[in-house]
Amino acid sequence: MRFGIIGCGSIAANSFAPSLVHSNVLDLVAVCRRDAEKAKEFADKFGGCAHYGSAQELLADDSVEAVVVSTPSDTHCEYTLAAAAAGKHVLCEKPMALDRHESRRMIEACRAAGVSLGVAYRRRLFPQVLEAKRRIAAGEIGPKVCTRSHYSGGGGFGNAWQRQPGIGGALMEMAVHRIEVLLNLADSEPMEVCGLVDTVHHKEFEVDDSDALLLRFADGTIGVHSTILTSKPRRDTAQVDGTEGRIVIDGLEFGGESIEVDTEAGREQVPVTPLEAPYFDQPMLEDLATAAREGREPVCDGVTGYRVQAVADAAVESSNGGQRVAVEVWKD
Repeated sequence: MRFGIIGCGSIAANSFAPSLVHSNVLDLVAVCRRDAEKAKEFADKFGGCAHYGSAQELLADDSVEAVVVSTPSDTHCEYTLAAAAAGKHVLCEKPMALDRHESRRMIEACRAAGVSLGVAYRRRLFPQVLEAKRRIAAGEIGPKVCTRSHYSGGGGFGNAWQRQPGIGGALMEMAVHRIEVLLNLADSEPMEVCGLVDTVHHKEFEVDDSDALLLRFADGTIGVHSTILTSKPRRDTAQVDGTEGRIVIDGLEFGGESIEVDTEAGREQVPVTPLEAPYFDQPMLEDLATAAREGREPVCDGVTGYRVQAVADAAVESSNGGQRVAVEVWKD
């Protein structure tokens, strides 16, 4: 499948483009950036593909079958709708959109156009997450009772838009990835959220630097998530507690090499084969292409993106109102 990239920032340079160029079944044929000269520099770096100064020009290129939307989140809906109208499959960077309402519009537009829509919650295809899911399904820790995820790290945001209210902040920029892992491992519909979305340390921020969420799922289990951008060094973890043990992923990073299964029989360190740098997004991109060809939903699908955004929306509403808030579940 022939891909174009809309937006040539760091994630496009560090993973999307290398993954497309490295793949035997995908190809990078076009890129665009508002600064046309920088678009040319990016294209030259990754094989000399076509380069444009606007998304409209790229979407008019008949050689492009699918696009990666790799721009700030306030443009995700606009570019996804335009791509769908042009008949292009879409992989959209996270967070999917500014809110669940935009997310729904994106899903409905792609379905109406008959194109596939994926959202780059790439951890759904990380080897350590896949192995954890396999062992949970096999019953190794008994029925689930609690699922949790956590991210901590110091510092701020590298781009001005990441500090812009309504667009950036810890919840939208960092927490959403771990909320997706939480929902994936819980494997149940999130029903209500009690959330704190706050600025604890970085008082110069106009956005949140710390989040804490408590969720209740449809099957009665609970979920716990925290993102803390005020504590070094970086830590990225998930844990699933069952009646007979727990599974710990102490490394939700690209290079995670193992998970831990802890039962009364003892602790087992289970190795996994980490993804190869810098081709971390190759499995996700190849799955989107396969899904489009087979007429199925990609693993990193649009409804997953909607559910994450619905939880984030509820967390903000809960934090502002000081009460539990129901999650608006996806309905076709």
